[in-house]
Amino acid sequence: MGNELRQSWFQALGGLPEKTPLEARIVERVEEEKYIREKVWYWSEPHEGVSAYVLIPKKGTAPFPAVVCLHQHNGEFHIGKSEPVGLAGNPDMAYARELAEQGYVTIVPDFKGFEDRRDGVLEGGRFEHYLASRAWVEGKTLQLRHVWDMIRTLDYLQERPEVDAGRIGCIGHSLGGQETFFLMASDERVKAGVVNCGVASVQSFFDYKVTHNWSWYVPGYLTLGDTPGLVGLIAPRPLYIIAGLSDPIFPVPGVQAIIDRAVELYRGFGREEAFRATLFDGGHHFPAVNREQAYEWIRRWV
Repeated sequence: MGNELRQSWFQALGGLPEKTPLEARIVERVEEEKYIREKVWYWSEPHEGVSAYVLIPKKGTAPFPAVVCLHQHNGEFHIGKSEPVGLAGNPDMAYARELAEQGYVTIVPDFKGFEDRRDGVLEGGRFEHYLASRAWVEGKTLQLRHVWDMIRTLDYLQERPEVDAGRIGCIGHSLGGQETFFLMASDERVKAGVVNCGVASVQSFFDYKVTHNWSWYVPGYLTLGDTPGLVGLIAPRPLYIIAGLSDPIFPVPGVQAIIDRAVELYRGFGREEAFRATLFDGGHHFPAVNREQAYEWIRRWV
């Protein structure tokens, strides 16, 4: 059933491309106190490159466990990967830096439309709209672009000699949390994940008149079981969902539907301990107390 559902998911996205050589290169290397920061570049597809930061701990012995750290949206298309490494934006979003300081290799790719992957003509949300519209008429989706770029990021990460290829986790807030969920549903190489303020059922978006980034809208998504249905592609791998009770863009009933399905599935696998959910008294953010709980989860499972 899981394989059939995953194939239906890939088909809904528009079908996965064939893998081509990454031809990765390091374009910048900076020595920080506790880690080395590299700016890297690699091909996702022909004519589609990905820019990312990689942080490598100075303390400890390679190979290190690794975490894919995915940036938020927040309408801040000029930031992207620089926020999780602590070079720009909200300090509460610097989870790639904080995890590197704790001994993980971390990688933060730019999503298409952000920072180094912006367009020279269309700006911000107009370019995102263009990307989604063009993908749809080609029989694809913007979500396919994100998923494939992350799969190729895993390919690149596993090539790094500093990385223990069998110990890779993923974490993200908002868009980054959303894409953590979809990457785990798409690629079993991610051993554990943390989704912060990043998922709810799409039906709840419609019920509560909430609009979202364009990559949420995948043809036939509801027929696949909506977001709760895709938990079946993640279980029984460790998954931690954190959500704010007053988050205006992720309705609590839509989050609870995912939690209920996850509890059922993980219990069925006899792996109740591998799923955790925290509904905190707050909105759409990632405060220090939540980040420490997230890091504890990663330490336990990655």
